[in-house]
Amino acid sequence: MNHADSPIRSMMSRRLTLPARISRWLLIGVAALLPLAIITPIVYWQESNRLRQQATLQTGQAESMLDLMLDYAAQAADSVAPLTNQPCPQIEQALRKQVTVVPFIRSVTLERGGILYCSSLFGVYHRQISSPDKPRPETELRLKSGNVLTPGRPLIIYRKQSGPTAIYIAIDGVHLQFSLDMASDYSPVYMRVGPLWIGPDHAVHPNPSPPFDLLTIERASSRHPYTLISGFNRRDLYHQMASSYELVFLSMAALGLVLAAALRWQLSRPASPTVELQRALDNGEFEPFLQPVVRSDGLGWQGAEVLMRWRHPRDGLIRPDLFIPRAEDCGMIVPMTRQMMRQLARTLGRSRLPPQFHLGINITAAHLRDDALLADCRQFLAHFPPGDLNLVLELTEREMVEPTPEACERLARLRGLGVKIAIDDFGTGHSSLVYLQQLPLDGIKIDKSFTASIGADAPSSHIVDSVAELAHKLKLEIVAEGVETEAQRAYLTRLDVGWLQGYLFARPMPLREFLLRPELDAARSAASSSGPAL
Repeated sequence: MNHADSPIRSMMSRRLTLPARISRWLLIGVAALLPLAIITPIVYWQESNRLRQQATLQTGQAESMLDLMLDYAAQAADSVAPLTNQPCPQIEQALRKQVTVVPFIRSVTLERGGILYCSSLFGVYHRQISSPDKPRPETELRLKSGNVLTPGRPLIIYRKQSGPTAIYIAIDGVHLQFSLDMASDYSPVYMRVGPLWIGPDHAVHPNPSPPFDLLTIERASSRHPYTLISGFNRRDLYHQMASSYELVFLSMAALGLVLAAALRWQLSRPASPTVELQRALDNGEFEPFLQPVVRSDGLGWQGAEVLMRWRHPRDGLIRPDLFIPRAEDCGMIVPMTRQMMRQLARTLGRSRLPPQFHLGINITAAHLRDDALLADCRQFLAHFPPGDLNLVLELTEREMVEPTPEACERLARLRGLGVKIAIDDFGTGHSSLVYLQQLPLDGIKIDKSFTASIGADAPSSHIVDSVAELAHKLKLEIVAEGVETEAQRAYLTRLDVGWLQGYLFARPMPLREFLLRPELDAARSAASSSGPAL
């Protein structure tokens, strides 16, 4: 809640109807749940990505270990291949040597014509296993749940064709299970070979591996014909979120309660600003701040825009965006502006300003409907020698100005007094072009949002050029606000924008501080050579 908002809510709260009370409590409930509603999707997304990375890492670790084992099997097959043209009694010792010296190898068996004829376990051997004319790939893997010697112990068979002889390298399932278990840190890793798969239960299954309902990672080996599968279920994600982010969720729940309590207190406060604004007006708490306006071809401060500030006795200086819109809504803006103009006239009328000093004061549509505006401006100008001050009324666009005959007549009479009329924040309202067409105007003020786009590669960066060209064709003076860099100043000068305003020159300051600044003295000496003011 903004601290500066408190002074403008002073009336007692009225009793709410039942639907209003229900809406209020629903809003409070939303505020209580809002932090959790914001943080939960973020945590969900972050933890999902982490689990995906974990599943990818697990399959990568399993692939590295399994490829290593199968590479050793391929190495043993390559060593045996030159011996396959010899009788089994002459090479059975060589087969046993491979089992002894090559890691992970359990047995080496030779097959020709569909018959196993030589084994590192049995020596000379004879067993029909397949049709002799059945075509087979050069290398393949087989996953088996066991064999005659170890019927309940899984193993993987690496087969390589060497001429008419096929070499079978058996790897014990213990090594296979160890590799899968080592990789299954947070979720199971399954190995699929053809239609069969093996997982953490250390058994070979013919059916598809169990699915994961959150995410599934499949990784096919780049060197051998098998695939690894891993993933996570939603219950794993929820468990991880609850365990790893417990303090985060508790903190967000506490924050939600604080927000709900603050909102309930805020909604219970008085809502009408009229009484507090009237009190501040009676006590003279609204004071003028001036922000310098300089000519693009001159030195020093040749003008200023008057900005209203509220110096509250308890809350200090209050920004205008916190009370000006409320003052306009409740009809207080006209007497507030009138009081500020009187204060300005008394102080500036006793000061030595540069000749033809440019002084801009914001007015709203409510001022144009007020018959006293003409008298206010006449009294204001009476404090200055004729022609010594250029009073510019800057028409704001927060409220639409109806270009009625009465409004146009009032503006024409103001111009007859020597008052200039300009459009403030040109281009940001809903009726700027209508004003140019139907209201008697002397100038426009380019909004700071367009000035900030100068030098940027954006469509709005060209608006300044178009506005300046339009103003020159209509013979209107131009003020550009929001000038903060030398590049913006140089660009606007090239466009022949006559007046510049912004933080590059100075921030808004109290009236008495403005009058003591040395830049004002510089403007007095430079004003004689400058062009006519707006």
